[in-house]
Amino acid sequence: MSLPESVVVLGSGAGALSCSVELSLAGLKVTLADLPRFADGVNAVGAAGEIRLRCPWHGETAAPVAATGTDPAAAIDGQELIVVSVPAFGHQAWADLLAAELKDGQSVLWVGEGGGALTLAATLRRTGRRPAVHIAETNSLPYGARVRGPGLITASRKSGGTLVAGLPAENNPLVAIACKVWPWMSPAENVWETTLLNFNAIDHVPPIICNLGAIEGRTGSFLLWGEGASPAVSRMIERIDAELLALRGALGLTNTDGYADYLVAQGFAPRREPTLHATLQSSSFAASTFPCGPDALKSRYLTEDVPYALVLMASIGDELDIPTPTIDSLIHLASVAAGTDFQAGGRTLADLDLAGAGRDGLLTAAREGRW
Repeated sequence: MSLPESVVVLGSGAGALSCSVELSLAGLKVTLADLPRFADGVNAVGAAGEIRLRCPWHGETAAPVAATGTDPAAAIDGQELIVVSVPAFGHQAWADLLAAELKDGQSVLWVGEGGGALTLAATLRRTGRRPAVHIAETNSLPYGARVRGPGLITASRKSGGTLVAGLPAENNPLVAIACKVWPWMSPAENVWETTLLNFNAIDHVPPIICNLGAIEGRTGSFLLWGEGASPAVSRMIERIDAELLALRGALGLTNTDGYADYLVAQGFAPRREPTLHATLQSSSFAASTFPCGPDALKSRYLTEDVPYALVLMASIGDELDIPTPTIDSLIHLASVAAGTDFQAGGRTLADLDLAGAGRDGLLTAAREGRW
């Protein structure tokens, strides 16, 4: 599978900048585009003509960016490959823009938490547009990344554990393209696998909800997994993982690797220990900090992972008649703690026009890319 000559990357956060670096280093001419309200970050890259990256695998390097812009519709016009890397709460806004602009022969790869591919397909369905396009998504970013300054990011590449699924699932060239740019990616069976293998939803919410006193009451930072993932909290993480494995099994997905397996596969833990608690304490997560204080619950660890991941997962459980009591409880507790009804504002199968589809309908949608 040969790569296209150029690509448009939509977004300007850590994920989009990291993707731009990898795509540029792979030899593609990169255009970075975002909405006008994010012009400062985009313009900083445009002025420099490059994105600087500090990381263990490249050291410090600069990757050229061919162009930047704050008119995404103009940027994607005529481009064969479009990569979208934005938070899950931005999926619908970008799907609305893309659904109005996509033309035959274009391809859209969502890189980050799953759900973007289904959101775009559902939006195209509602608009009545059926351009001959390919859509795909990953289950997570291929690295952990942070923006450190204008056009500057730090990142750590995962060694594996990142999956990519096409929509439709079969004969989708985007899967091969993604695996060529990011060789540590592997194909998923379909987009339900990338949706349900959301590591952030599994490990972000329990240590926050179970350590609210420390997280809200302290100043400074908290070792979210080093302190927060006690044996009891680790058991809650395991229960979420078990519920998601049950959903994956009900959808006929053959991959039975769980959260602890992926800690090792991604390179965060050296090996799987006898307990998840021990595995987490041996991992690089044990030293990861979370900012404390009265605004701590405004973190994307809640405002993104609860409504756009856990709520969708619970919705899938309802559709399949598979109970998800731990997930349901965390949605409720997070809503109470944050003073926000995450359930009411979250993404469900109804938002994807798939409520009532049943198991067979969900699988048909993933296989065919249309419903």
